[in-house]
Amino acid sequence: MTNAASTIIFLSLLLAFLAMIVVIVLLVRTTRTVVDKNTSLTQQLLETPVDQIRQDISSVEQPMKMDDAQLLAWLDSKMEETALYLQPDIDLKTVAETFGLSQRRIIRLLKNQSRYGNFASYLTEKRLEKACSLLKKHPEYTIESICIDAGFSSRRTFQTIFKTRLGMSPSEYRSAVINEQ
Repeated sequence: MTNAASTIIFLSLLLAFLAMIVVIVLLVRTTRTVVDKNTSLTQQLLETPVDQIRQDISSVEQPMKMDDAQLLAWLDSKMEETALYLQPDIDLKTVAETFGLSQRRIIRLLKNQSRYGNFASYLTEKRLEKACSLLKKHPEYTIESICIDAGFSSRRTFQTIFKTRLGMSPSEYRSAVINEQ
């Protein structure tokens, strides 16, 4: 090989290496920005006082006068409005207290009036719906940030549940959604 050919190969490899470094720096910068925004939004959501949510809800509607089907629809809409299901540590007791219902009534509603069967399944489905929505609307978000924003306590749990319920990983789902558009 001639000296000129060696120099051209060396310069080509050097340019490719520098291009990879630029791409990596841009990806790290974009990821950091997205994570910071997601963290800020999550913090705002979690700072909404539960007492304020309770007061707002109790002043508007009287869930005790509803039949089970109406109550389940009401509970579901209130969970969406307040986004309580996005809090990783939310439990049945807090939901019951927030909405002025007994834990027993919520358990019965979910068992008899819904496809969920129990509170944990209900939360999981709500979180998966949110995750799917985020994966569609925000392809720039990392899987980690979507996991956090959807209320899952860990990435491993999120990915396991996602794959079990939807038959594909969150990354595969995102790719499929992007290819549909």
